[in-house]
Amino acid sequence: MGIAQPELYAAFIPSTAGVVGAATCGVIPGIGILLAAACGGALGAVDASINASRAKSAEESIHPLKAQLVGLDFDQQMRESVSNAFREMPDMQLERVEVTKDVKAHAYNELLVASQAGSVMFVTVDYHLSPDFSTFELSTRSLLFPRSAAAKAQGIGQATAPDNELAVAQKNSVYRASITYRAKLVTSGKDSTQNVAIWNENDARLLRASIQDGIAQMGRLVAENLQRKYEANGSDAQIKDDNGLAASQVSMDNTGSLLRYPDGSLQFNANLEVALANFDAVRRAASVSETSAQAATATANETSR
Repeated sequence: MGIAQPELYAAFIPSTAGVVGAATCGVIPGIGILLAAACGGALGAVDASINASRAKSAEESIHPLKAQLVGLDFDQQMRESVSNAFREMPDMQLERVEVTKDVKAHAYNELLVASQAGSVMFVTVDYHLSPDFSTFELSTRSLLFPRSAAAKAQGIGQATAPDNELAVAQKNSVYRASITYRAKLVTSGKDSTQNVAIWNENDARLLRASIQDGIAQMGRLVAENLQRKYEANGSDAQIKDDNGLAASQVSMDNTGSLLRYPDGSLQFNANLEVALANFDAVRRAASVSETSAQAATATANETSR
């Protein structure tokens, strides 16, 4: 699993949804998952039309938030979330999840050809704030390539390709997915400066809660979508999203709502208040556990004297 992105960045333009194809491979034994990042650097991939002054301004604007997130092990937490989600689905037969910082196509190709897994899924991960800093977004773009003898026997793919073509070319994948997690401030500020201030309150409590919830939700969504849980069935409610785009409402509960767009991409709109409550509950539990452990240590030390 590879995530080249070292920290939060500010987006200049909203990400566009990727092309999605329905899974046609069914259950393929021995899935190896590689997590990688769409961008590497404080600002990630900046649109070429954006000048240096705007890039510098965005960097300076979110600096307080980046400072709050020093020490956040996003890579490890994302790895654990995906691993746990797949292990709860025995049919997927997950072998392992690895992280890589090299997201170049040729590096992916070498990993695919060298892998001993029955199939390899590349998951490109990206997380950032929207251009107006009102929304935290975490996205994944997945490609699955079968490569085992069993998969080849079924005629659904192989880890080789002509000399002039990479095995990881998108057309060789049997599954493609685009999933986005969005957590929008319940009450946004009048401008981006105020939004940054809101995210930064109480040691960036809201932002930390969004990141933790996004990681947890994304691991589940990546695993469930591979099992075709969110395919169109004709019974979903048809709605318009915040941008007026047509979408099907796949599910909705107190944690948020899941939308599917005509191209097959998924978007989870989180309930930030619930995410925050869950975040606080986990922190309280961790604090109680730490206090209990310290008390036990102190008691043991006293007894040994």
